[in-house]
Amino acid sequence: MRKFVWTAIVLLFLAGSAYLALNTSKVLVTSKAGAITEAKYMSSVTKTSAGEQLFVSMVMNDSLERLYGSSVSTTTVNNEYTQEKAQYGSSWSSFLSEEETTAKAYKKQIRTELLLVQAVKNYHKVTEAQLKKAYKTYTPKMNVSIITVSSSSKADTVLKNLKAGKSFASQAKQYSGDTTTAANGGKMPSFDSASPVVSSKIIAAAKALKTGEYSKKAISVNSEYIILKLNSKSKKESIGSYRDVLADSIINKWINTSSNSTKIQKIIGKVMNKNDVQVKTSQYPALKNAIDQYIVSANTSSETSSTSTSSSSSSSSKSSSSKSGSSSSKSSSSSSSSSSKK
Repeated sequence: MRKFVWTAIVLLFLAGSAYLALNTSKVLVTSKAGAITEAKYMSSVTKTSAGEQLFVSMVMNDSLERLYGSSVSTTTVNNEYTQEKAQYGSSWSSFLSEEETTAKAYKKQIRTELLLVQAVKNYHKVTEAQLKKAYKTYTPKMNVSIITVSSSSKADTVLKNLKAGKSFASQAKQYSGDTTTAANGGKMPSFDSASPVVSSKIIAAAKALKTGEYSKKAISVNSEYIILKLNSKSKKESIGSYRDVLADSIINKWINTSSNSTKIQKIIGKVMNKNDVQVKTSQYPALKNAIDQYIVSANTSSETSSTSTSSSSSSSSKSSSSKSGSSSSKSSSSSSSSSSKK
């Protein structure tokens, strides 16, 4: 999955704390030591770093949803979730527990990450040179079926059965630890080589197979063993067909570069400004200060706002291409995966 530099904020948001909606006059608990009211709780928690970050993440997420929510479909989120889950097989539940999250919360994390990519595209320049470079190594949609097992011995058993003529679908239903794809004969949602969530090992294996072939050796991914079959592979079209997906991939890598964290904070501040974010209470100054850090950084930013090359008209594309030499120093050239994912 994508590993964003601001993951801590996202995870705090997804923890689902609802303290900001509390009725401050209500008593939460009583004891011989005295009562704790919601007002007292609020006063305490909002002064913590975690409380401030949660507040910022809630504001950020609301702003991203309002401005870019229509750009990220539920299908895209569900596909990325299914793709990642399939690679963990029966250990998916353990992974979620280790991450201290749930399936529902994890999908929210994926959505938030996808929303940020769309937001950053409006403020960080993607050059024509970057798009052309990414296109050279890009492989369009591939569809595979996979069998995910927990040991090499189980993988050997499956490979032996496949060699003996048993169908891939039957082996997936019988052995795969991922119940979602196993029920469909191991078939995963289609992905391309820029996927932020599909393992680079799976992508490489799928690219090397011919349609109808399956891997002769199991691939080790996330401590699981995966056998895959290539069902189909799309023909590569001209670069114009992939401008958006290539731009998203470039932006995703830029976001995942730790040295860009300050620039990302400024962009989040610009998104908040565009959404006219205003803290309306003086009761919790720490919360206002937390938001102001983003707003102020955005206002003092020397970076200029620009739309992504992928969404520009053909005439603006030519213009941006002529300027790419001077702007390339401001840009960095998969999770998504991917986030990811790991």
